[in-house]
Amino acid sequence: MLVRGFVDAVMMRVQLALAFHGLGYLPPHDYWCLLTSLPLRFATTAETIPASVPYLHAPPALLEHWRTRLPDDGSKVGLGWASDPRPDQLDSHAIDRRRSLHASAFLPLLPIPGVTFVSLQKGDTTRPQIAELPPALRPFDLMGEVRDFADTAAIINSLDLAIAADTSVAHLAGGLGRPVWILSRFDGRWRWLRDRDDSPWYPTARLFRQTQPGHWDDVIQRIAQALQAAAAAQATTLVAPGTAHAI
Repeated sequence: MLVRGFVDAVMMRVQLALAFHGLGYLPPHDYWCLLTSLPLRFATTAETIPASVPYLHAPPALLEHWRTRLPDDGSKVGLGWASDPRPDQLDSHAIDRRRSLHASAFLPLLPIPGVTFVSLQKGDTTRPQIAELPPALRPFDLMGEVRDFADTAAIINSLDLAIAADTSVAHLAGGLGRPVWILSRFDGRWRWLRDRDDSPWYPTARLFRQTQPGHWDDVIQRIAQALQAAAAAQATTLVAPGTAHAI
């Protein structure tokens, strides 16, 4: 099943997990621990973060279904550019705006020869941005048929690379053990650490960080250069730095 490994790995030493929202009855217990404090209790370090991938798997039937739906020409690169806006949650909405891009931000990538781009973008306000791109450059888009993350996982498994903002798509690709390039905002989440472009969480990930708050142009330029070099060579670094992955 798609969602399995992470929960199994974290809960190996936990006998009971409860969703507790301040209401209801909490059974007798010997210990309690906040989820985000588990790494402290497990004495986890950057070197011992569980990073055995893949720990997520798409159902075989979906893999076959989506593999036949995707184009078979060129290297296939998925694109995800935004999270779903949450205007009713002010703090989350502010973060969403800082980590998200408009589809048009990827325009420098789209003309790269030898690459077929595939949309990984869901969302009532973000997916329609594809229509604002020149018709000849629009990524192949089947996301209107996607029902859940299992479908998205199956599509990602059929790609050579996913390029995504720091959203669920990036984490899904990482958990699947697929090559993923992640666009990280200037004030990136703590999980990405500092001064590195790899990730101890996802061995197949490569980070492209903002150098100035709110400025994505140089990030996109670096990605375009890396992707163009990879497409031209047909074999280069599409995973973590120092790891070869042929496209």
